[in-house]
Amino acid sequence: MRDHQIIQQPLSYENLTQRLTTEAVRFIERNHHAPFLLVLSYLHVHTALYASKIFRGKSRHGLYGDAVEEMDWSVGQILDVLENYNLNNRSLVYFSSDQGAHIEEISSSGEVHGGCNGIYKGGKSTNWEGGIRVPGLLRWPGVIQAGTYIDDPTSNMDIFPTIVKLAGAQLPYDRIIDGHDLMPLLQGKVIRSKHEFLFHYCNAYLNAVRWHPGNSESVWKVFYFTPNFSPKDSSGCYDSHVCFCNGGFITRHDPPLLFDLSRDPEEKVPLTPETESRFYEILSVIQLAVDNHTRSLQTVPDQLSWNNLLWKPWLQLCCSSFLQFCYCDYDSENSLPEAHSG
Repeated sequence: MRDHQIIQQPLSYENLTQRLTTEAVRFIERNHHAPFLLVLSYLHVHTALYASKIFRGKSRHGLYGDAVEEMDWSVGQILDVLENYNLNNRSLVYFSSDQGAHIEEISSSGEVHGGCNGIYKGGKSTNWEGGIRVPGLLRWPGVIQAGTYIDDPTSNMDIFPTIVKLAGAQLPYDRIIDGHDLMPLLQGKVIRSKHEFLFHYCNAYLNAVRWHPGNSESVWKVFYFTPNFSPKDSSGCYDSHVCFCNGGFITRHDPPLLFDLSRDPEEKVPLTPETESRFYEILSVIQLAVDNHTRSLQTVPDQLSWNNLLWKPWLQLCCSSFLQFCYCDYDSENSLPEAHSG
């Protein structure tokens, strides 16, 4: 959709990243004279994988690599237009992801389509580090010092309060906001994130908790349950294609599994009362934080109820022509910018 008009139905992935890039560039061009917020959510590198013709077959890492290279080209286009309008020093650019690589995504020919999480365990749909530890790349010349590296737990929930603060607006007072303004941390005014605790959910179930004490370099992490990997000696749920959160798909732990990520970022060896003298003290502090967190939660209507999930054709957006029902395509490849993969 563009504004309130359907411009293509059904959706075609062909040249979609280039079309999204064109829209983003035009948006900046229209709004360069005033403050603006651009949210560009790529379908790359989610599966199913698509890469435009100019990028297809160019990477040494197959179709996944082609898609990454096309996304890299798109980011470059956005940065170029900011520079063309002398907006570099007035624009915060934040590049991140919503999850780690989906390691179970492997094509029928054995080609990896889900990326790699390096040393980190697990992947998409899990709360192992491979599922939730994602890059946060930020750029604001003159405000954020180049080459700054911050190794402290933050959250994508921090984006909202950061933007609100930069816009000179106020956060809502009628609810708890889980995020924190990132600017003091990014500018070096503080050296620690305000997130002493982070609560990691698997669907509606509290799965893991991270605790970074203010007086310690340790980053403690507990798991109340973990997914049953299949095969057992793997780092994912290859038999079911994705890990699930309940029933026979998980193993519950009492006491919870405890790791110190500062010493064991790969989450290989759970700590025990014999290997960590403060084992029960750490669990007690985390449980108190969980209790406070749980009390702060309010019941809300179930958005995934059968009534909400039931398809309602009278609410279905539809564009029609005289001969074709719910079909239209107002986008033209001729309007696309020239893309170079070099």
